[in-house]
Amino acid sequence: MRERFFIDASADVAGAGQAMFAQLRAVQRVVGTGAGHTSAAFHEAYHPYLDRVWAYRVAVREELRDRTFSPASFGWDDWDGKDRCPICRDELTMGA
Repeated sequence: MRERFFIDASADVAGAGQAMFAQLRAVQRVVGTGAGHTSAAFHEAYHPYLDRVWAYRVAVREELRDRTFSPASFGWDDWDGKDRCPICRDELTMGA
């Protein structure tokens, strides 16, 4: 699928897709080390991945000339989801 970006997509969509795949590989590497979904290491890789997923979605919507949206469209602060993540919120509350 990633290779199709370089054939079919515009430079903006291809770049956003490549960034998303690169961050997905970072999540895979962290999981490969044994990090569980509640670990800080996992969340340090996962939230940037989620941010890149949304950046890709925005790039595609812009290319299709669809209405673009922002995190505020959903009542969120950021795309990365850290503010909505119960695990990260507990870490922030505990000061960790």
